[in-house]
Amino acid sequence: MDEDADSSERFNVSIGLHETFIVASATGELDYSSAHLLRQQVKDAWQATDSAGLVLDLGGVTFCDSIGVGVLVLLLRQSREQHSNLVLSNLPPLLERILTITGLRTAFLVEESVDEAIRTVQEAPQSTPPEDAEPSS
Repeated sequence: MDEDADSSERFNVSIGLHETFIVASATGELDYSSAHLLRQQVKDAWQATDSAGLVLDLGGVTFCDSIGVGVLVLLLRQSREQHSNLVLSNLPPLLERILTITGLRTAFLVEESVDEAIRTVQEAPQSTPPEDAEPSS
């Protein structure tokens, strides 16, 4: 079995549109062999729409390595460059811990549920968080 087939069996992203923003749900292992799937599918959705924001539901993520965290940071930077809002929802405890330990937790808007994240995107002006919340390179 090749690596792409293996990663697609262990990781899945579903993309939908809600009003003017993207809702992406990730399930499985977000790691070196699957992170490119998340990045590419969100990139494709951003290019296909004039999205005001992205809600990323991570409730189904069972594992995340440094490459997966790197993709989340990349998506955050892309959202800021596009003056779009990125809100993470259903953050699993493991991923919450990784983001906290690395100091990245404060860089992301995080809501408990997809519904709360949707409300946050709907209510938030299309702006970026304060500069001091910017993740370091």
